[in-house]
Order: sequence, then C-alpha cells, then structure tokens
Amino acid sequence: MKTLNSIAVLFFLLLAAYTAYGKETIRISTGEWSPFISESLENNGLIAQITREAFVRVGFDIKLGFFPWARAGELSKSGEWDGTIAFVRLKEREKAYYYSDVIYTGQYVFFHLKSYPLQWNDYTDLKNITIASTRGYGGMGEKFLQAEKNGVIKVLRLTSDTQSFNMLLTQRVQAVPSDLEVGYVYLKKLYGKDASKFTHSPHIIHRADYHLVISKKIKNGPQLIDKFNEGLKLLHKSGRYQEILKSWYRKPLYKEAVPNSYLK
Repeated sequence: MKTLNSIAVLFFLLLAAYTAYGKETIRISTGEWSPFISESLENNGLIAQITREAFVRVGFDIKLGFFPWARAGELSKSGEWDGTIAFVRLKEREKAYYYSDVIYTGQYVFFHLKSYPLQWNDYTDLKNITIASTRGYGGMGEKFLQAEKNGVIKVLRLTSDTQSFNMLLTQRVQAVPSDLEVGYVYLKKLYGKDASKFTHSPHIIHRADYHLVISKKIKNGPQLIDKFNEGLKLLHKSGRYQEILKSWYRKPLYKEAVPNSYLK
C-alpha cells in the first residue's frame, strides 16, 4: 500500500511539474505607459491585464520586460523578445510584425497649457509652433508622422514623456501629443494640483487601435496571434472584458485624473 501511495504521489508531482513547465511563456517587451502599462501598477495596467488574461484563457503565460519605448520596439522587432504591446498599425511596422485584433481603442489629442489656447483643423495650422513627443511613439497615426517627416510640423523627439511635459509647462514647446487617458493620468502623477494648468484640444489627432504585435522573426508567430485572438474573443464573450474596463475606470488613478465624459 505504501508503494502504491508513493507512486501516486510521484505521479501527481510529475503532473504538476509538467503543467508548470509545459505552459509556454510569451515574452513581451514594453514601456511605461500608465494607466495602460506600468511595472508599478496592479496587474501591470489596463491593457497589460487584458493581454495577460486573454493569453491565460488559451493556456499561455506572459512575461513583461520594461524598457524605454524605442528599445522595446527594437527588442521585439529583432525577435530577441516575442512581441510588444500596445502598438498601432503603421506601414513601417507591417514588415516586422504580425498584428492581433484590437485590444483597446484610445484617442490621441494635443495637450497644451490653458494659458496658450490651441485651435487647429489641419497640420498646416501648427507650422509656427514646436511639438514635443517621446521617441518611439507612433500612436499619432500616419498623417502626423508624414507631416513630421515632410517638415509641415516641427517635432522635438525626446527620451520621455516627463521631458515633453516639462518643456510644455515651461513654454519651451506649445503642444504634446498623447493618448487622452494616458496624458491626464500622467499629468496628475507628475504635477498634482498643477495638472489643472493643462488641457487638451478637442480636435482628435487619431483614433488609435492598440494591438499585441508578434515579431515575424518568431517561427510560430501567426499561431500565437491566432491563440491570443481566441482568448480575447473569450474575454468579450464572457463579459470579462467589460469588467476589466469598469474596474480600472473606478480606480482613483482614473477618477482623479481623466474627465469622466471621455471614459467608455
């Protein structure tokens, strides 16, 4: 009997070990982008939580590696890391990545000081101002990037959002493009009560669909995308997706920073 019990125990230990080590881990390089992705936030942020739960639904784990955004892109593009979140579709990225279905949709706007009203309808309206933006960011969309490339707008590319908003506060630049939710959360964290000095132009730069991207250097990249999409659909079908959104919108992080009318 003792021998049978020992065999049974050994069997379950081996089964547990197989389960733990048999589950594939997807390595995702990313950057700080609160409230969507952050090393310091619960569940690593809204988009990170959706990504993780979608993969878990189909039997995968994920490991997040946090880097400056430009570096995060380089690591996934080369295949050193499997992929990145949350990327928008850009022509320059199509050759390097497989794209998932949309994880979340944001809207990019120009933040500016209330003391410097900013009205614009076309990028030519912005030819006399300087815009600050972080290197590696492309969520502003193709039209913005083309206007930047063609010299229609003057964009000062910096290493962090902190630098961009500090230059805006000190009036060395006149606008900073940012996802609306990210911008307000970041300003509240960075400046506290002084965040009230900032606002945003209601004219939307770009409605940004955020995706998981998997490097085309990864052999099973298409299969990973298919599995992720399957997990994402399960989140939507079960109602869990909306639960995640609502749980984040109720957090002080959101409620104390983002105008409620802009939340989904």
